[in-house]
Amino acid sequence: MKAMYFLIITAFLLQSFAMEAQSKQVSRQNLYWLRYSSQIAFSPKLALQGEIENRSFFKHNRQHHFIFHSRLHYKFSKAEVAGGFTYSLQSPQDPESLSQLIVPELRTVQELHYQTRVSNKLIITHRFRVDERFIRKNDGIKLQEGYDFNWRMRYRLMASLNLLILSEDLPTQIKLANEIMVNAGKNIVYNRFDQNRVIVAFEQNLGSKTSIEFSYIYWYQQRSSGYQYYQRDISRITLSQKF
Repeated sequence: MKAMYFLIITAFLLQSFAMEAQSKQVSRQNLYWLRYSSQIAFSPKLALQGEIENRSFFKHNRQHHFIFHSRLHYKFSKAEVAGGFTYSLQSPQDPESLSQLIVPELRTVQELHYQTRVSNKLIITHRFRVDERFIRKNDGIKLQEGYDFNWRMRYRLMASLNLLILSEDLPTQIKLANEIMVNAGKNIVYNRFDQNRVIVAFEQNLGSKTSIEFSYIYWYQQRSSGYQYYQRDISRITLSQKF
């Protein structure tokens, strides 16, 4: 827990330093994300989690990002560990861009979840994740040989409130989360602070194995220049199934 608190404090200090060092340039964008999540349970403790997410700008309906996640999860009493792989295709970050460049990324991931039940309705979950990111080299116009590498450490604090709105058999969850990400590695110079995401979500169970979630995400990200930022308002819909 001390390491998580240290990560949060470090991220805020790095962000504050970057803001004061140079005048900020903030690009404001609106996006929508469509996500499908599936879970295959091999036992009460072991499960395979998969996600496919397509991210697009509202403006011109322009493609922004395609991501595929795969994780193997193992549960303890209050904790859960996971490891897996992510493959993504990053399109231009500006919906007005004339570039058609799509940059692949390969990512290995390790996670630790810790859950605390505050009451019968309220659950607090801590998630600490480490990403090893291999991003295809490019000059902004075309792809080049090889990959750039950097680490990214992520900490998310989430509160989940369980309610019975439709019926006792179809529980509802209201979620509030805050996630901070910090970069590390020799290629990271000005953006040790990567991004902060604040999430408000409403998840409704449609059956014992199917649910749908509607989320709003506020995403604030520092770019590699150190003085340029993205401020994004995101609407996300997630369909989840268990097998």
